[in-house]
Amino acid sequence: RRCLRSFLRAVISGNESARLCLPRSRLLELFLPLQDVEVDHAGRAAFEVAWLPAGAKTTARELFALGRASWRAPRYREVLLALPSPRFILKRTDPDILMPLTSTVAMRVRHWLHVLRAGHLMPQVALLERAMSQPLRSSLRALTVPLRVLASGSWSQASAVTALRAAYHYQGPGTFVHPTATVEASVLRAGVFVGAYAYVVNSVIGDRCVIEQRAHVSGSSLGPRTFVSLNSSLSACVTFGDTDACINGVQACVIAAGCALTSFSRPLDLAIHGQVRVEDQGALRGAGELPCGVAFGPGVFAGADVVIAAGRAIPAGVRLLVDGHGVLQRVPRDLAPGSYRIVNGQVEGQA
Repeated sequence: RRCLRSFLRAVISGNESARLCLPRSRLLELFLPLQDVEVDHAGRAAFEVAWLPAGAKTTARELFALGRASWRAPRYREVLLALPSPRFILKRTDPDILMPLTSTVAMRVRHWLHVLRAGHLMPQVALLERAMSQPLRSSLRALTVPLRVLASGSWSQASAVTALRAAYHYQGPGTFVHPTATVEASVLRAGVFVGAYAYVVNSVIGDRCVIEQRAHVSGSSLGPRTFVSLNSSLSACVTFGDTDACINGVQACVIAAGCALTSFSRPLDLAIHGQVRVEDQGALRGAGELPCGVAFGPGVFAGADVVIAAGRAIPAGVRLLVDGHGVLQRVPRDLAPGSYRIVNGQVEGQA
C-alpha cells in the first residue's frame, strides 16, 4: 500500500500515463531473480502497475509497453542492516550480509521463490506498519529501551539492539507467551501459544499457531495453525498454515498446508558450487544470493533421514521415506553383548 500510495502522489498531477518502477536498490539486488521484469541501464525495475489519466484510452499491452521515460518511482528509502553470516558456507569474503529494511515493496510473484522472498520481507513490513500506525504507543515503547539496556547491565551496541527488538513486539488477543520464552521484533496474531524457553525473533506468527518449548523461529512468516514442535527450529521460512513444521535446522523453505515434516528430515538450502538453481518452466535458473531451500506442496510427508537438495519443489501428497533396509525392525531377545550390524531390518552377526 505504501508503494502504491507514493506512486499515486507522484503521478496524479500529470496528464500522461506512467508506469511504476523501483529505483536501483539492495532490495532489487537481492529479490529480483526470476521476476523477469524490465530493468534499465540505471538499475531501475518496472512492474505491471500503471497510471492512466482520466479520459485516456489504451490497451494493457500498450500501457505496459510505455517507454522508460514514463517510468516513475515512488518515494523510496531503505536502511541497510549488516547481519552476520557464515562466510565460508556462503562463500563470501565479507562476514556480514547487507539486508534492506523498508516497507516500500514491489514484487512480481510468479514462482515459489518469490513467495519465499516475500516471506523474508513480511516481518519487517508488519513491524514498520504497526509502529507507524501507532505513533504515540511507538514513542512510549522507545522510552523503555534505555531501561531495558540498564536492566541488562551492559551498555553495548548488542544490548541496545536486543532491547530495541524486545520493546517492539506485538501480541494479539488470547495469545500466551510463557514467562521463560523470548519474543523479539515479532507480530503474534490471536490465540498463539509460545512454550517455555522458546525463542521467536523477527517473525510474523499467524492465528492459533503453536510453538512448543525450546523451539526457535527466526525471520519467518507462519500461517494460521502452524504447529512447531519442541526443539524444532525454523529460519527464514514461510508456511501456509494448518501444517506441522516439526523439523530441526530448516532454513529458507516454503511449506504448504497439511504437511508433516518430521524432526530429522533434511532439506538443504545451499549448493556445493555457486548459487542454488530452481526449476522454472523446464529450465534451471539461479535463485540469487540468498539461501534457497525446498518448497513442500500440500500434504507432503518427509520422514527421518530424508535429504533433499536445495531448490527442489516436492509435489502435493508425496511421501518421502528412507530405505527401510537400514531401519531395525525386529530385536532378538537372545542378543549377546557386542556390536552388530543391521541388514534388511534384521540384526546379523557380530562386527
